[in-house]
Amino acid sequence: MNQDKAKNIIPKWMECTWRRQPCDKESCPICGRIKRDRAKHLAQGEDPNSIETVLEDVSNNFKKALAMIKADAEAKGFDITNIDNIQEPPEPDQFPLYLKVKNWRNDIYRLAEQAEENLDAWPELEVGKDLLWYVNTVIAKTYRQLCNRWHIEQGDDYGEEDYQYTQHVLNECLLIIRKSLNDLIKMYPEQKKFNIILIIITGLEPELLKI
Repeated sequence: MNQDKAKNIIPKWMECTWRRQPCDKESCPICGRIKRDRAKHLAQGEDPNSIETVLEDVSNNFKKALAMIKADAEAKGFDITNIDNIQEPPEPDQFPLYLKVKNWRNDIYRLAEQAEENLDAWPELEVGKDLLWYVNTVIAKTYRQLCNRWHIEQGDDYGEEDYQYTQHVLNECLLIIRKSLNDLIKMYPEQKKFNIILIIITGLEPELLKI
């Protein structure tokens, strides 16, 4: 799918699947479902922010969103094929790049936990919230893109429908993360860990955008 076609098929509300500040409307196909999923996890005593929960919800919501996109695309005259015959890709930990991103993400969350123990404020600042949100988004979208690549290599047309958009999302998230880290480095020059985290993601970025 080329970029122009992707813009015609992917509706604006898809941004609510990954933005930290989505539209938050009950009528939104994404925001309404996220609210219900979060309430369900809390009611079941589950952590709605865990990697396992995030990946599960992203996968489930994405498949439901694709069904809506398919209907919308067909109404506009586009044909999205094979969406009902999606093969199951490998589990996340079977992808080496996913494991690299997972380790990077875990380092950031350990740093945030230490900050909370030391009563440091950065995790509660907007820049800290952005960082913590978008590192989870990056790990989820890394797996999504690895799955897209896997589908394409399997000859499954499904992977091509989301590849361009996920690449766009990864790029946007990485831009936000780098800005957040640069801001935190200026605010906390004594915290050298932020520099290391920035170096790691800068090194991983070319791999992520070329999946």
